[in-house]
Amino acid sequence: MHRQAARGRRRASQRQTPQKTSQPAPRRNVAALVAGGIGEFMLTAGAVVLLFVVYTLWGTGIQTANAQDDLRNQLGLDAGQIEKDPIPLDQLEVGDAYGIIRIPRFGDDWEWIIVQGTEDPDLKNGPGHYLDTVDPGQMGNFSIAAHRSGHGEPFAQFPELRVGDIIEIETATGTYLYELDNAPNGDPDGNKIGIRDSWVVDPVPGEGDEVEPVERRITLTTCWPRWGSSHRMYATGILIGGEEI
Repeated sequence: MHRQAARGRRRASQRQTPQKTSQPAPRRNVAALVAGGIGEFMLTAGAVVLLFVVYTLWGTGIQTANAQDDLRNQLGLDAGQIEKDPIPLDQLEVGDAYGIIRIPRFGDDWEWIIVQGTEDPDLKNGPGHYLDTVDPGQMGNFSIAAHRSGHGEPFAQFPELRVGDIIEIETATGTYLYELDNAPNGDPDGNKIGIRDSWVVDPVPGEGDEVEPVERRITLTTCWPRWGSSHRMYATGILIGGEEI
């Protein structure tokens, strides 16, 4: 009798105990999902930017350093001077070694081999000579362009150029000294011009090709801002001396 009552109570208890049912997994907050996605994107973008900076500063610099070594060999440099018989300037082809540029304002050891030409493939190897401008020492406007960032950044300090600074150019025909008479003078935006303002490399700057030059001048150009190329900067000077071979 007692056993039957106990069994009856257990059955009743089993009938009264609610059965456990599986609950759906909590849904992640939409805002958290979006934030997580943005975070991952920012990390990826940051890594890409970092790799780009590393390549710009060091990757392109290594390539340019190797190119400069090849250009030095073309000039036959010995003890920092052009010793062998290089190709005459009027026979150079685009991309050939043209000469040497030294700017004391940028340091006693600052020296670069100039390349013939100013297109991108030329400037990645060093400062380039504008093809349509005269050779150093000649009547007219001898003009040079170079990068401020990447590819060894030869003109990184360009805004520091000041009136009175000396620019030394050495080629197969001699060594020429120019003194700047127009420069940024320490202003990071000094002598800023439009990207298409090619008048600075005219035979007589700003006068087109029709006006006959009466001075032996130099013009240096580079990009502005340093990490971009929306505009240009320039500096100009006049021949004050030198020694022809």
